[in-house]
Amino acid sequence: MGRMRGIAFLAFIFSSSIIYGVVTSPALLFGENAARAVAKLWTRMALDALKYITGITYRVEGEANIPDGGAIVAANHQSMWETLALYHLMPRPAFVFKQELVRLPIYGWVVARAGNIAVDRKGGAKALRAMRAAAAKRIDEGCQVIVFPEGTRVPTGQTAKLHSGIAGIYAAADAPCVPAAHNSGLFWRHPGPEKIPGEITLRFLPAIKPGLDRKTFLNQLKQAIDSARPDLADASSTEINSSDD
Repeated sequence: MGRMRGIAFLAFIFSSSIIYGVVTSPALLFGENAARAVAKLWTRMALDALKYITGITYRVEGEANIPDGGAIVAANHQSMWETLALYHLMPRPAFVFKQELVRLPIYGWVVARAGNIAVDRKGGAKALRAMRAAAAKRIDEGCQVIVFPEGTRVPTGQTAKLHSGIAGIYAAADAPCVPAAHNSGLFWRHPGPEKIPGEITLRFLPAIKPGLDRKTFLNQLKQAIDSARPDLADASSTEINSSDD
């Protein structure tokens, strides 16, 4: 049943995105703010469709920690859900994304026009320097730059080392970093289309102040995300309960 719900959701998103993109494409002529508004409206539509088609909802904890000015937002990565939710919830979001996505019709145009940051993963040190500079500029302009410092999706109940790129952005921007943690992978399964009805928990934590050295920052960020992840807490509880049997 979860697989069928997931296929129905993906079919709706694919078809509606094409129609939505064509209808709203003239907004791209009116600059970054208009493109961002179009993108945020699409994420709201996708989250609503997810709720009604698959039964997946979400709750937000620590809303007071959501930044309203320039900052980094660093979250764990388990599925596509967090890309939708974080973009929807931030006042002025900007994603760091793969440069290849710019070539996609409609989606790529909106992503680029909305002020997100493309990075060439094969570009070496020069590309990383350009990415850090672009992220710092976006933050200076009041945007919330969203980063998944694990670099790839990590299965629920598992952890991964944080990539050093997040520390480069943190140093270049001299800005606070808000950790965010969630358990989306329990419901939005990856790989495959399966969707399990339930409530995702997304937690925003107090900001890590700017100015820390690289090692201290990475340690604080990893500890904050891992300690707040609901799926890790659930796994620890299960292990404890099993050992008591």
